[in-house]
Amino acid sequence: MLYKVYVLYSPSFNKLFIGLTTGLGDSMVSHNGAGDDDWTNAFKPWTLIHMELFNDETEALLRKTYLESQDGLAYVRSDILPLFDF
Repeated sequence: MLYKVYVLYSPSFNKLFIGLTTGLGDSMVSHNGAGDDDWTNAFKPWTLIHMELFNDETEALLRKTYLESQDGLAYVRSDILPLFDF
């Protein structure tokens, strides 16, 4: 099973979301869906700006934890986000 660590960006609100899943399509539908019971629903629409694949869940969780940290978020904002034209 492949574990996906992903980064979503909400250009309307300048927000980032870091997630971990085995089903990225389902996660994207959930984050951009019609419901309002999740934090991400308040800041939609979301755009996928980065994804990394892992065979090991523990490694994926470590990477997600790093990307959610202050240093990880700074990396996303300085090295990944500028690759897009929002």
